[in-house]
Amino acid sequence: MWTRRGFGLTAIAAGMATTGVVRAQEAIPPEQRLRNEGLYLPHYLALQARVEAGDDEMARSELSQYAALVGDEATALGLVERPPHPRIEAPDLDGAEARDAIDAIVEGAARTRVVILNEAHNISGHRAFAAVVARALKPLGYDWFAAEAFVSLWKEPTPSMGLYREGMAFTHQMGWYTQDPVFAETVREAARLGYRFADYEQTWRQRAPEGSDAEAEIAAREQAQAENLIANVLTPHPEAKVFVFVGYSHAMEKPGLGGTWFAARLKALTGIDPLTIEQSSNWPALDPANDARHVAAVLEKFAPTAPITVSKDALSVGSRGYAGQMDLSVFHPRREAVSGRPGWLAADPMRQAVEVTVPPFEGPALLQVMRASEGPAGVPADQFLLQPGQIRATLMLHPGAYFLRLERPEGIDPAYGAITVGPVAPQ
Repeated sequence: MWTRRGFGLTAIAAGMATTGVVRAQEAIPPEQRLRNEGLYLPHYLALQARVEAGDDEMARSELSQYAALVGDEATALGLVERPPHPRIEAPDLDGAEARDAIDAIVEGAARTRVVILNEAHNISGHRAFAAVVARALKPLGYDWFAAEAFVSLWKEPTPSMGLYREGMAFTHQMGWYTQDPVFAETVREAARLGYRFADYEQTWRQRAPEGSDAEAEIAAREQAQAENLIANVLTPHPEAKVFVFVGYSHAMEKPGLGGTWFAARLKALTGIDPLTIEQSSNWPALDPANDARHVAAVLEKFAPTAPITVSKDALSVGSRGYAGQMDLSVFHPRREAVSGRPGWLAADPMRQAVEVTVPPFEGPALLQVMRASEGPAGVPADQFLLQPGQIRATLMLHPGAYFLRLERPEGIDPAYGAITVGPVAPQ
């Protein structure tokens, strides 16, 4: 028997079936699937295919950076390594002195309220060093962590890093390079230390007009970055001490190749003389024959076992491109791999090596370690590409509870195991 209510629901359903509008759909590019679904492999494999097909140099650069996100250091570094040009001479290090990098940074940081450290976007070890620097700065009163990587690639609003605190899920929407598990763990540790977070990257509205040349685009971005950091942190928090993590030339204090960069503009606008630290051009190559001349000279003379700074005649020794542009230049030691993992990761005293079993798999696969408190949406705490047939793997983890899973080309497998890592033993 039909009731008035039943008839009304039927009519509504019929109307929905006959009047619905079919919306046009756009294909989702592989690189966007990382933001949408937490999938790394589609874009990684697509970039690999482009490079293997002899695609342009842009694909090689993208793959180098993206390989760092999936823990493939051999590709991240090896793809862009080249022997130094024969006409580039090694620096004269007679009379040069080396010093522990953290000691030098702490001394310089005590005289200012802004520390700026740079990175190369394809070297996860630089992000691990940022965690060490953040630990060292905290006793000096540094309480803000800002990074150009805390950026939305979409025009629509996304979660703000300004709201992030310890215990919250650190998701793929929080930034771009922060999708590197090493970077994500640096941010999580900074939160545990009590840092607050700030983004300052150029917004869509702050971009140079369409059709501008490269110099104008750089100038617009650098000015926007400086103004945003002032507006987001330094003005509303006049007592703030800020650790800023940037890429490459953004840490230059003086005009140079490409124009006037972020650090120089921030200094001019605020009167604050920041401590600027270069490490982006000082990482040892996988093949020692590809070491930059200044890196080879420093490693040969000082044989460091920990990061160092080098000075001569009261001036920092570094690469030709950054000479005189930054206060300190950090050189990292060459470290041997430990249980198949990077030596620099194993050297972190806050991480512990944990061996786990790996379930059978075919084809490319990422082993991912997820923080249990964040669930499946968080950026992994550790991940790397497995070798075919691999049945055991070594993880490098901070204390905490985790679950293990595999990402394969078809998608993410259900979690297959759980582990808990206890506190780090006192040194």
